[in-house]
Amino acid sequence: MKGFQQTLQNKISIRGQALHCGKTVAVTLIPQPVDTGIRFCRVDHPEQPILPAKPGNIVDTTRSISLGTDHWRIQTIEHLMAAFHGLAVDNLLVEVDGPEIPLGDGSAQYFVEQILQAGLAVQEKPRKVRKITAPVWVTDGDDPRSYLIALPGEGFRISYCFTSDHKVTGTQFAQYVNDPETFQRKLAPARTIAFWRELEVLRKQGLALGGNMEIAVVVGEEGYLNQLKYDDEIVRHKILDVLGDLYLLGPLEGEIIGIRSGHKLDLELALKLEEHLG
Repeated sequence: MKGFQQTLQNKISIRGQALHCGKTVAVTLIPQPVDTGIRFCRVDHPEQPILPAKPGNIVDTTRSISLGTDHWRIQTIEHLMAAFHGLAVDNLLVEVDGPEIPLGDGSAQYFVEQILQAGLAVQEKPRKVRKITAPVWVTDGDDPRSYLIALPGEGFRISYCFTSDHKVTGTQFAQYVNDPETFQRKLAPARTIAFWRELEVLRKQGLALGGNMEIAVVVGEEGYLNQLKYDDEIVRHKILDVLGDLYLLGPLEGEIIGIRSGHKLDLELALKLEEHLG
């Protein structure tokens, strides 16, 4: 989305339970001047370290995107970053008092509502939108059916094909042009997916400790175990994740096509695009 840069009118704090660590954490969004970008700070550390939300500062892509260093990290930033991308928020300091962002309802809607309530502030400089000028793609060596492609195009459009051998989910395809209205109505409320058979395994690994039946599309062996918000909620959430992960590059213009990709390929594409975009 073109136009002028934006931040928030007022500072806001959001508290909630984190998905993987299970702890209650607080996030404070603080308005910033033009050209600041999105930055994250761990305020519970003595040094209160700050890092910009850039591809090179991502340290883990295991089931989420984690920003940080060898000494500290902030996990699961993708839904908050998707909210910033979808609402065209350019400049913020994100203060976090723990190792992970609150999950809310497993979508970006939790953050969108708070941001819109605080209000967006239009700033005095145009947005720096970088155009994808040539095809760039990445594939997964462990799964050659997975790939993510960036192409030149107008606006910012994402096409995604979710495929699974699971009889309940099957194959889902969706395509959206990212603008604030479409994002709020069709993408922000879409929740992450959880296969019932995987939940116990995740918890034994120390993950998904804060999960419940309302924060995900829960897939059982014979059907969905909770109410869907959309018939294709899974693929919409995959697009939501791509929006969040690629916002590590800031505003882009072009087209993204994904099949069976996840956070790992999202980061690989972001790093590769960064080289091409300069």
